[in-house]
Amino acid sequence: MRKRSMNVIVISLTGLFLFSLIGCSITEEKVSSDITFEQTIDGKLNSITNPKDYTVALSSNPYDYIKGVDSNKDYKYIVLQGEKSLNYMLTKFANRDKNGLEEYIMAIACSEILKENPASKKWATGREWYDNHISASK
Repeated sequence: MRKRSMNVIVISLTGLFLFSLIGCSITEEKVSSDITFEQTIDGKLNSITNPKDYTVALSSNPYDYIKGVDSNKDYKYIVLQGEKSLNYMLTKFANRDKNGLEEYIMAIACSEILKENPASKKWATGREWYDNHISASK
């Protein structure tokens, strides 16, 4: 009798432990999916701004960085994510004062997501695009 009740307790505790693990992994997946998206966008931006092709790396034209085969795939991925990418990149602009190549690439992508007319471009840097966008949205 005692052995049987001990088996019931062990089985019950094992079941409880397994259910708690399942619950934790579901919660963990939700949290990590947001982090993974941000990390994915950052990774793609990093890949674009640090190309393997040294001739592109020597260019001062930011548009050259999004023309390569791999970098163009990364750039298109960012743009195809639409509003989610846009919101993430706007947050990056808001939270830092950098104004380099990455910010220019982000500005190009944001402008494309927003379907802005490239002919009406009135900015020379990524930070300038962001500042114009913020003042226009107020």
